[in-house]
Amino acid sequence: MQPVRITAGDGANELYNYLQKELVKNGLNGESFKLNHEYDGGLIAIECQKKEKKDPYTFVEQLSSVLADYLTTAYDGMLLNRIAKKNYGYLLPNERREIIVIAQKKLQESSQSFFDTVIRLRRRNLITRKLADFLNQSDHIILEGFVTFRMKEYVKELEEIMDWAVRQYLIEKEYQEFIKLLTCFVKMQKPKFHCVHVIAEKDSSFSVYDENMDRISEQWFNEWEEEQTDGTIKEEDLLISFLISAAPEKIVVHNASDIANRELLETISRVFSGRVTAILD
Repeated sequence: MQPVRITAGDGANELYNYLQKELVKNGLNGESFKLNHEYDGGLIAIECQKKEKKDPYTFVEQLSSVLADYLTTAYDGMLLNRIAKKNYGYLLPNERREIIVIAQKKLQESSQSFFDTVIRLRRRNLITRKLADFLNQSDHIILEGFVTFRMKEYVKELEEIMDWAVRQYLIEKEYQEFIKLLTCFVKMQKPKFHCVHVIAEKDSSFSVYDENMDRISEQWFNEWEEEQTDGTIKEEDLLISFLISAAPEKIVVHNASDIANRELLETISRVFSGRVTAILD
């Protein structure tokens, strides 16, 4: 069969090294491949030809599988950047860059659920099939053109991931603004206690004590009288409300390892930066 010529533009050297590793050095199914560089109009074309003359469809399927792995890593950044400019042009450039980073982490994360893993495999198999269909009809592929015009289903999935990344970015942005507001408020407050001890109980409630380890009087919790009894706070947001109102100079969190919601401890540490000591048990 005719050798397959792959035009990869500026990424040709990277692709050549990838193919060199995957096809020649590793040798898929014991087969060997021959790679050649060819310069054409300022772009590097990579020629990939199997030395043994066997079933051409086996060659195409193997090459398609390797190229699919390459495309889902090398071209994700370009595609995500296009999506960001097209769908979120109203955002600032630095905001779009942060969102792209979030999306890339989502694509690359190793600790995925079974559902995410299935979607990832489906995404790869879709591209492999598209590549095989194309290479069975043509012996020359221009990768950027293929990505642009024949990977629309994959681009649609990337758009969904970008939508998710935008939501995550906005949530984090709102959280950071919330933390900044609370931090400013705490700095303006006059401390009501030198030190407050917060003890995380096994039932997820919190007991609060002053610097002398005396339980803080119930008068501090009158606003939430129906939510607590005997100086015990049942809800996490009420604990933060109390701490902000009391504005202690120092906070000691006991049994920190028993706090299921790690964001709670992180929020307290950020709002009361430099004032918090966490004791695991």
